[in-house]
Amino acid sequence: MADGSPTLYGKGRSAPDEVWARVREDYLSGLPGGEVCRRHGVGLTAMRNRAAREGWRRTDQPWTPPNTLDPDDEGLLLENEVHGDLDQVELRQLSFVASRRMQRAVLRGQAAEALRWSRVRIMVDAEAVEEEQAIEQEERLWHYLHVASKGPDPDNRVD
Repeated sequence: MADGSPTLYGKGRSAPDEVWARVREDYLSGLPGGEVCRRHGVGLTAMRNRAAREGWRRTDQPWTPPNTLDPDDEGLLLENEVHGDLDQVELRQLSFVASRRMQRAVLRGQAAEALRWSRVRIMVDAEAVEEEQAIEQEERLWHYLHVASKGPDPDNRVD
């Protein structure tokens, strides 16, 4: 397109050979398939089908485990901060991590991933509210058992 954004090729309308050549080049250079498709305006399924049909292989690329997180990911930073002792992590901190990952997914155009992180944040927030309510209830019970049940303090009388 004239504005620099990729043309989106739909059903029954295949991208020209020169676009597929650039797709192949970017894909074989190691760019993720989703990014290649967004860059060139082709569908991921179409790219995968063409890669399989034409034998595009990235065997020379180093293997990286799926879902590798950015070294500055909030979750990794938090885990390092507590030296792997997850008992030190508060639910509100996990909510923050989920919220940031959701935002990052939105910015990358990954709607399904953004929705998953949004659900995680909602569930963690609900768990945090339940935990806070349980703590408040325990504190009220302790106060009742240790303070209120003893009656007035005989040494603190007003004459």
